[in-house]
Amino acid sequence: MKILCVFIVLFITQFAYATQSEIAQLRFCFSRWWPYNYTESGEVKGMQIDILKAAFKGSDVVLTFLELPFKRCKDQVKLGKYDFILDIDESDNLNMVNYSISSWQLAFAVARDQNLKSINDAQNLPTFRVILAQEYDYPQEVFDKLQQLKAQIARRSYYEASDEDAKVLFSILKTSHVEALLVDRYWAKQVVAKHQLPVYVFDEPLHIEPQYIGYSAQHSADKSQLLEQKLHALSTRELSQIRKRYR
Repeated sequence: MKILCVFIVLFITQFAYATQSEIAQLRFCFSRWWPYNYTESGEVKGMQIDILKAAFKGSDVVLTFLELPFKRCKDQVKLGKYDFILDIDESDNLNMVNYSISSWQLAFAVARDQNLKSINDAQNLPTFRVILAQEYDYPQEVFDKLQQLKAQIARRSYYEASDEDAKVLFSILKTSHVEALLVDRYWAKQVVAKHQLPVYVFDEPLHIEPQYIGYSAQHSADKSQLLEQKLHALSTRELSQIRKRYR
């Protein structure tokens, strides 16, 4: 009986290895999110892109990347037209590779002349109107925290294909009757500094959510196993060197 069990395990392992060795291409889609993944002058760049390329260095597997609006990217993965979507969490209802490269650090961005510096300052406002992205499914914890602040929530598109789109997004703080945008802190600070916008991004995050690479088990289960193995094989030194490029 033991011999039979060993044979079965060896057969499954050999089959899985053979299946993975036949994988020639991994297709990724993503939405623009500096510094993790973005397109610049037609070239796909970013910390996460570099990490994925490093994981498959010396491999015959070809990696392809395409920038798409987040919802369209997610729908394409569900249909099997792409293998993976970058930067999702449990609220996105997809299978996830057990390896996190990025984290969503949600913080408030406010007009600088409001003199708001912290969540406590926002809590003391008589009215606190906040814009959230209509493309994203936020974790319930985010809504719970906004409710504690008695925030009035509105949604609009955060999709940005260029720096100009990002500048237009932040102009909402001047042109609309809102007190804050809920944005990724790391990304927002970079945009504000680069374009010298009259915007202050809170240092204190409202919520931090680890992000993962998503896939549909129906279409890409074998590919996800290969991807996870390759990512876990990366050394701490390799990861550190890549991250330093974007600090």
